Amino acid sequence: MVSNDSGSAGGVAPETRDVDDELGDEGQPLGIFPLAIANIAIDARSPLPLHEQICQAVRTAIWTRELPPKTLLPTTRELARHLGVARNTVVFAYNRLSAEGLCISKRRRGTRISSDLPAQALYGDVGGDGEASECEFVNLRTAFHALHALQTSVDRMAGGTPFALSASDPVQYPRTKLGRRLADKFLGAPPAACFTASNVCDRFQTSVAAYLRQARGVVCAPSQIIAVSGLEAALDLTVRVLVDPGDSVLVEDPSMDIVHGAFHAARAHVRPIPVDGSGANPHSDDGPPARLLYVSPSVNFPLGTSMSQSRRLEVLEAARAQNAILFENDTCFELRYCGASLRSIQGQDREGRVIYYGGFSEILGNSVRIGYLVVPRMLLDAFVEIGRRTSSMPAFQMQDALADFIEEHEYSGHARSVRSLYATRLETVKRACRDHLPQFVASEPLGGLHIVLYHTRGRDLGAICETASAQGIPVRPLSRYYLQKPVEDGLVFGFGAIPERSIYPIIKRLGELCVESSSVERVLAQ
Repeated sequence: MVSNDSGSAGGVAPETRDVDDELGDEGQPLGIFPLAIANIAIDARSPLPLHEQICQAVRTAIWTRELPPKTLLPTTRELARHLGVARNTVVFAYNRLSAEGLCISKRRRGTRISSDLPAQALYGDVGGDGEASECEFVNLRTAFHALHALQTSVDRMAGGTPFALSASDPVQYPRTKLGRRLADKFLGAPPAACFTASNVCDRFQTSVAAYLRQARGVVCAPSQIIAVSGLEAALDLTVRVLVDPGDSVLVEDPSMDIVHGAFHAARAHVRPIPVDGSGANPHSDDGPPARLLYVSPSVNFPLGTSMSQSRRLEVLEAARAQNAILFENDTCFELRYCGASLRSIQGQDREGRVIYYGGFSEILGNSVRIGYLVVPRMLLDAFVEIGRRTSSMPAFQMQDALADFIEEHEYSGHARSVRSLYATRLETVKRACRDHLPQFVASEPLGGLHIVLYHTRGRDLGAICETASAQGIPVRPLSRYYLQKPVEDGLVFGFGAIPERSIYPIIKRLGELCVESSSVERVLAQ
C-alpha cells in the first residue's frame, strides 16, 4: 500500500469517523466505477500530496465533463482499496472537494458531484477548458440523403408543441379505457409474436381491416395492413420501396411540409397538383408521367377542404393513365364536421394501385404514435421486407391494446365524442377571430384541427408567426405549405391542443401581435 501523506495523518482520525457516518456504506463494484475515477493514477514520487493528486484528478474530470453533476463517487473504503492508499487520504480529499463546492456528501446517500458547481475560473488551469479538451474529430462525410435531410429539416414545433398545428388535446386521451389496456399489455409476459422478425399483430390487422371496411369502404385482407409509427414513417417506407432518384412525384398543393421533405429526401422530382374547390386537380399538370401521386381527399392540410366524388374518380383515372401509384392520406376522416362521408379512393380502386394511410394520433393524441398502411397485394412482400429492415413498426403490445380498443367499439365511440368537442372548439375560434382579428378572414374547414386565417394585404406574416410561436401560440404562415406561390396568403392556426377557455386570450394576443407588427412596418416604411 502507498504510504499516507503527511497532510492526512494525525488529527484526521476524528474527521474520518464523521465522514463515515455521513457517507454511509453503499458500495459499487469496481466495474461500475465512473471511468474517470477508475483511471486515477497515484504517483508516490510526485511532490504533490496523495490527497491533492486525487483532488486534481476529480477536478479535471468535472471540468472536462467526464464526471457530470450528481455522479455518485465511490465510498472512501472502496476508493482507498482501489488506489492502494490509506483511507484517511481519500477522506481528506473528499472533504477538500466538498469545501470547494465540487462535491456534496449526505448521510447514507454517499458523495456526489455537486449540481451547482462554482465557476471554473476560480481554480485556474485544472487540466484545460472543457471545450478545449474535447477530441478534435476528423471531418467525416455523410451520405447524400443525410446531408439533404439536415438541409431541408422540417420544424415540427409551433408554440412549443410538437406538430402543434395538427395536434389533438392531450386531456382527451382515454386514460381509463386505453391506458389500462396498454398497462396490461406491457406489464404482462410478452407473447411469442414479439420475438418474430416481422413484429406483426394479427389481431391489430384484423380489427383495423374490419373497421376500415365499415367506416371507409376500404377493401383489403388483414394481411395487407402494415402498422407504422406515424405518417412520416409511412412515407419513408413508401419512398424506399417505390421511388428512385429522378422519379416524378405529384403532390397536392398545399400539403404538409413533412410530405415535401419525404419526397425531396428521396431525390424525386416533386411537382404540385393545385387544390381548388373540389380538391386536387390532376388535369392541371402537363409534365412527364409520374411514379406516384399524393392526395388527402377527406381533409386537406392546411385548407381543411374535402375532395368531391367526381374529383376522386378523376384522380384515380389520372393515376391509371400514368401507370402511377396513388398514395391516399386519410388521417382526418373521423374529424369531418360537416358534409357527406364519401367512400375512400382505395375502396373504388379495382386495379390495386392505391396505398391507403390512416392513423390514430388525431383521435387518441400525439403520444399514440401508430398508424397503418393498406398495401396492394403486388407490393406487400416488398413493404414487409423493407419494413423489417428499417424497424418502422410500433411495439406489438401497442398494436394488441389498440386491437382490443377497436374490437370493443370504444375507439369509434371516443372518435364521435372528440369530434363533437373539436367542432365546438372550432366555432369558438371563429368567433374569437371575428372579435380580435378583423383584418383576417377565417376559412370554413370541413374537418381537421386547424383553420386558415386569410390576409389579402402584404404583411410580414413570417415575423408575426415567429413572435407568436415564441409566446406559445401555434401558428404558421400558409405559404410554407405550398410548393408554388400561393394565390392568397395567411396564417394557419392549430386549435386542437388549446383548451376552450384559452382560445379567446390566445386569439386576442395574436391580434395584438399583428397590430404591433403593423406599427413596426409603418415606421420602417417612413
